[in-house]
Amino acid sequence: MHVFSITMDGSSKSVKKEIDEAFFLAREFKIPVPEDEFFQEHRYLGENRIHRVPHHLRSRKLKEEEDYYTPKMVSFGPYHYGLHELCASEKFKPIILKTLVSSSYADIYNKIFEVIDQVRNCYVGISKEKYDDKSLTEMMLLDTCFLIYVMKFRLKPLNYPLLTQYLGVSGITLALRDIYLLENQIPLSLIKRLINLINKDGEEESTLICNFLSTTAFEDKRLKSIPRKNDKEPLHLLDVLHLVFANGSNNAREPVKPFSKCKWLPRWLCTRKEDQSKFGLFSNQFRSVTDLKAKGIYVKPSSYCLKDINFESYPFSGQLQLPIWYFSAASNRLLSNMIVHELSMGTVEGMVTLIYVNFLKSLVVRVEDVRELREKKVIFTGLENDEQVLKVIKEIDAGGIHYAPLLEEVKKKIEDHCSSKARTWFAELKHSYFRSPWTLIGLITAIVLLCLTVVQTYYAMHPASPAPARSPH
Repeated sequence: MHVFSITMDGSSKSVKKEIDEAFFLAREFKIPVPEDEFFQEHRYLGENRIHRVPHHLRSRKLKEEEDYYTPKMVSFGPYHYGLHELCASEKFKPIILKTLVSSSYADIYNKIFEVIDQVRNCYVGISKEKYDDKSLTEMMLLDTCFLIYVMKFRLKPLNYPLLTQYLGVSGITLALRDIYLLENQIPLSLIKRLINLINKDGEEESTLICNFLSTTAFEDKRLKSIPRKNDKEPLHLLDVLHLVFANGSNNAREPVKPFSKCKWLPRWLCTRKEDQSKFGLFSNQFRSVTDLKAKGIYVKPSSYCLKDINFESYPFSGQLQLPIWYFSAASNRLLSNMIVHELSMGTVEGMVTLIYVNFLKSLVVRVEDVRELREKKVIFTGLENDEQVLKVIKEIDAGGIHYAPLLEEVKKKIEDHCSSKARTWFAELKHSYFRSPWTLIGLITAIVLLCLTVVQTYYAMHPASPAPARSPH
């Protein structure tokens, strides 16, 4: 049985069928299947549920570095409820609940209780034996109120001082990062429902959500509506944020030109051997940003859409357009969780973040590469130096999947450009002698001296004949 496979048309039906058959055999032979093992994790692959991080990814991460999938300050939802290290925020949640709902608790509780079965179905393995309707309603009410309070604090910190008072600045930072963990999600429908129930200032639920997500993604409030996925509402906040980065903020003001139509090769892991040797599609190694610059290829920001990667070749240069991204200390956790979210969808078309991260890692191998991307305004950062940005990029967990559907068309164009001897010669000439006015002046001086030397040598070898003397009349 395949551990993880995707059919060529992008569906996950074959995987789900095999897993369902394995569950049937396990029940027939009374074999216990732990909830955190492979079968439980992937049984609902591709379905509209809040998925668990696959066991092999979490164990792999624990062996190597920091765990990016477990909350550090606060749990949202049932997956990490009751962790001892999160007890500080659990004591604080009732205070927030009382602050937001005040005397209307009973009415709001009943409204949440009415939809608790729908909420339960959004999670994997949360049975009534584990959490009955009453306990799950209380948990979701506490967690969702806490989430809404954090969202409001992020937009107007001075109006919501309790968070600073109880958690401190470092605790708030961790709580904001925990919001975008895959296993720490609350159904978007429940968030919107509770915002409407506790709303006192007339603000629509979509406005608060859009402003919060837009501040996270763009540091402004350009997002005007929640993007939809196949005409359906996204399941949770991470799902919405993924749509914003994967499809671009089509209802927002883009700071640069709209993203170009990037051609994606539909084949994945099915290229013939002669194509592999020609294009190097299965190689993790690729030319870095500084190597491309030496070949006359320069980077330029495209847009905030992670699909917007394109390459244009010109007679004497090339231009690689890359998405804009702001790197912070939490970017590795966010991108790692977005990748796991994409893998849970079970479709090749949805692996936008995985493609971007793998391509970025191939381009950025040295500090000089980071500096070039930063100077070209492709990446921005609030970190202290480029070494930290390089470290964050290297630590993004792509799940060990290097042979994802990469940008084969873009890489082929780049290789074709670099294989041109004329372009390479001109690029090396420009890189060596046109980097500054002084090198240009030196080149012109050398050319003038060379011309004078040639002229002098010519006249030395061919002296002018003396004019014939005139005979006297």
